[in-house]
Amino acid sequence: MPVVIHCAYTEAVNPSGASPVLTRDQIWNGMQRKIRKAQDFVPIIDGCDVLEEKHTEVVREAHFMEFNGNPPKSVKEVCKSYYPTKVDFWQPDGTLITNTVSDGSSLEEADLNMTYTFEWRYPNVEEGSEDHKQKLEASRKGAKQAVHSSIEAMRRMASAGELD
Repeated sequence: MPVVIHCAYTEAVNPSGASPVLTRDQIWNGMQRKIRKAQDFVPIIDGCDVLEEKHTEVVREAHFMEFNGNPPKSVKEVCKSYYPTKVDFWQPDGTLITNTVSDGSSLEEADLNMTYTFEWRYPNVEEGSEDHKQKLEASRKGAKQAVHSSIEAMRRMASAGELD
């Protein structure tokens, strides 16, 4: 049975002083762009090919660089969109990555958070081993980097008028 590493990271989309302030629609448009051009958002992805597209589902092949001790690889992913809140990225081995936009405590339009949740599967890693601990820590750091770089990419795109 494979080891499954669960981790999540949340970051405020519009912290004090952020400019431009991103709207929910801009974030959603950014998430849709991320499905098709992931390399613009996540540093460990260096390319993406859309294989099939339906109304709320895109099948793509994402090209990953080395990550968390794993060699570079291409992974076919099924991306399912649930407007206006989340996108699920399903990989063939059962790995699930979820990108979620949620309201902050004020429930105001600008008070939004982005959370990425990961369920990474490692068939050759022993539960509780040093390798398991290292992969968990690397996953936590990777989750933080993925959320932050995605928000920053959306902010650059919004500044350029690409998310309206």
